[in-house]
Amino acid sequence: MPESTVRSRLVRAALALAVVVGLSACAGIPTSGSVTAGSVINDEVEPVLGFAPQGPRAGSTQEEILADFIAAATNPQSNYEIAREFLSEDFTQEWKPDALTTIRSGVGTVRRVTDVELGYSLSTSASVDPEGRYQETDPASSTLSFTFVKEGDEWRIGSAPDGIVLSANNFPQVFGEYPLYYFDPTGRFLVPDVRWFPTRSSTSLRVVTSLLAGQSSWLSNGVLVSAFPAGTQLGSELVTIEAGIATVDLSEEARATTAAERDRMRQQVSASLPTATSVVLTVGGIPLDIPDTGSTPAVINPVVEAAPLIQRDTSFGYASGDDITTIDGVSDKVVGLAPSAVALARSKSEAVVLSDAGVSLVQSGVAAPLVVDSRADLVAPSIDNSGYVWSVPRSDASAIRVYEFDGTPHDVASSLSAGGTVISLEVSRDGARVLAYLSTDIGPQLFVAGVVRQDGVPIALGEAFQLQASSAAPLDATWVDNRTVATLSESGDETVVTAFEIGGPSETLGQIENGVTIVGGNAGTDGVRVLTTDGELFFPRGSSWQKSGITATLLATQQ
Repeated sequence: MPESTVRSRLVRAALALAVVVGLSACAGIPTSGSVTAGSVINDEVEPVLGFAPQGPRAGSTQEEILADFIAAATNPQSNYEIAREFLSEDFTQEWKPDALTTIRSGVGTVRRVTDVELGYSLSTSASVDPEGRYQETDPASSTLSFTFVKEGDEWRIGSAPDGIVLSANNFPQVFGEYPLYYFDPTGRFLVPDVRWFPTRSSTSLRVVTSLLAGQSSWLSNGVLVSAFPAGTQLGSELVTIEAGIATVDLSEEARATTAAERDRMRQQVSASLPTATSVVLTVGGIPLDIPDTGSTPAVINPVVEAAPLIQRDTSFGYASGDDITTIDGVSDKVVGLAPSAVALARSKSEAVVLSDAGVSLVQSGVAAPLVVDSRADLVAPSIDNSGYVWSVPRSDASAIRVYEFDGTPHDVASSLSAGGTVISLEVSRDGARVLAYLSTDIGPQLFVAGVVRQDGVPIALGEAFQLQASSAAPLDATWVDNRTVATLSESGDETVVTAFEIGGPSETLGQIENGVTIVGGNAGTDGVRVLTTDGELFFPRGSSWQKSGITATLLATQQ
């Protein structure tokens, strides 16, 4: 995705987040000490457009020191040098700004607790941990405590929680999105582990250091793998990018690697440093020899046909206006099953079909479809790029099975709750992750989990990464691209489309009347398509949805 598209998308996402979860701030209620009315603290500045926070002003009150400190923390340059000027000499080196970033909705308020203590109350909507992992949360109120000391005649902050607080609007201006890339077990795909770091001159160093430290826990245990030998670190605390060439010095572990391993190491760094046009890996300052292995580079974001895949009456294939281009050896067999859901394999030679008979596998070179799962009340099936059909009953999320193309079943262990109702289960195009959209007693639940394989066979879902689904009734979900999923849910008389970045903000994409099926395509959220109960196909246009002019009885998923 182009950098400009990513940036505009993040700004839109942050603005949407502020609207969705924004809460009006109120004055604090006195509990002890001399209490003042809650005053508003607002850090709505624009650091990217040249805002330069100033140091403490002479004669500032404690409230002014606190407000200016929070505003100064929007500038991460030189390790938050300006913000540290508001801290006491004893505390300035103790404060750890990277320990936690709290993203607030609305504005914060301050109230006095004692003569030397202020409480800063806010509503949190998301956070970023020390490793740069972003997590949206249900809106929750919290209060941070700040104490003050006099240095000379001026107030300074003597103690404060580690970390910084940013508004949802400021967050994408202060922090940048940096996907770290790791290989799927086959080595055919590079899969993102999205991180967020303060945008400053040392960001490239932070990116490579984090890449070498390894993937997030939910993507570990064989879900994704790194080409770097265990224990590899930076050989020097410097990553340079000059004239587009990134030079990364590595520790001795990197020397004992094959040409193929070095090529994959370079691919990981290159994908994770998109501003670099080429990468040089060195050990002890000496470049590693990386001969051309002739291997095909890993795919970062698999694409599908731009045309929607539909069924209309007795035709199944790619739609363009009133025309449908059928798929030889597949289309007629799909139609013959009277499908309610279809997923087409990346090869276009296989499709999995949900019908009254259960889940069937259609193959272009095989005369008759094969019923692989005849269990009752199944959800729409999925098919991965390693040749496995995924299926689960609507009533039991823990009963996931995969099937080989000959029908051999394999149970997939899962930590997903057996209770509730499965709305959607879909494998990512890289085959490394699965999304699950559930309806439960505590409301809709949206998860993404890594696929654990043994000799290529999916045997378990790893730790589930939860996304903050809305309370609207769930209808369908889909993969949008390699780091985004989208849901279709029902709120009142409208159906709502919401995009969730895995490790980033969510974004409401607008409403459609009577939406029933959602699928992803190419070009991020611009490629999403929604089919309505009236058989009309819609696509996004700005903040609204527009009819495509295509009608269909079924909208299929392209893997």
